Amino acid sequence: VTLSMPGELDPYQEVAIFPKVTGFVSTIRVDRGCRVKAGELLATIEAPELVAQRAEVEATFQGAQAPPAAGRSKADGSTSTYDRLKAASATSGVVAGNDLVLAQKALEADQSQVVAAQQNVEAARQALNCVTEMEGYLRVTAPFDGVVTERNVHPGALVGPGGGPGGQEMVLT
Repeated sequence: VTLSMPGELDPYQEVAIFPKVTGFVSTIRVDRGCRVKAGELLATIEAPELVAQRAEVEATFQGAQAPPAAGRSKADGSTSTYDRLKAASATSGVVAGNDLVLAQKALEADQSQVVAAQQNVEAARQALNCVTEMEGYLRVTAPFDGVVTERNVHPGALVGPGGGPGGQEMVLT
């Protein structure tokens, strides 16, 4: 006996895929019905603003690396001056007490500037890491093995987080 029953197959997992950054679709490597593996490249995006942002952050990082060295040199000079004044102050009447205090405060200020310059370098490094991570989002990959059931974008389309201008997902798997 042959029995015909209408039915509908539902997937265990279904996901709408959106890019994490706004940009233009450069290539899309899948279409409806394509089988994909987890981590497989689905599309690449171009983001000219991100390229400009990377150049700016790299310049900031390069510029931030010089002040700590100059600050250390100045702090070393202040340390030397303070040490000599302190040694000279051991002899009564050679150095005014106020001069020794001023030299100590100058040394502390120079050391604080070195610390601040080093923190600026670290902040610039973190900004560069952030942009590098954002550039990784220009490659849209499959979250799991599956089949593409919809493709809503073509090369040249503007896409973004949450669907971007069109409000539609790029791919549905």
